[in-house]
Amino acid sequence: MEHAEELRRLSAGVFGNRYRAELIAALAAAGDRGVCLGDLAMARQVPASVYLPPVHTLITLGLVQRVPPVTRQRRRFYRCCGSAQAWQSLAATVARLQEHQAPPGAA
Repeated sequence: MEHAEELRRLSAGVFGNRYRAELIAALAAAGDRGVCLGDLAMARQVPASVYLPPVHTLITLGLVQRVPPVTRQRRRFYRCCGSAQAWQSLAATVARLQEHQAPPGAA
């Protein structure tokens, strides 16, 4: 969990939201099937609501779209859209942030 907190600290500084880097990584890895925010939240042990502001921002920027719902399915999925190169760059940036080691004493 300490690694997750470090990524969230970096995400806040780089992307302006603690959970945006996690969401970007999940979306980039999911491909066309997309990401269910509830599933992501359960896997990360956080409330699903923490992913709503960053997903809405990514939708507004034209980088994410909501997947049309499957009949009678309540779960909502989101997937990448727009430039493949932009997503490759975003995924690479998040990967480098995940590799980052905070210097001793950094807060």
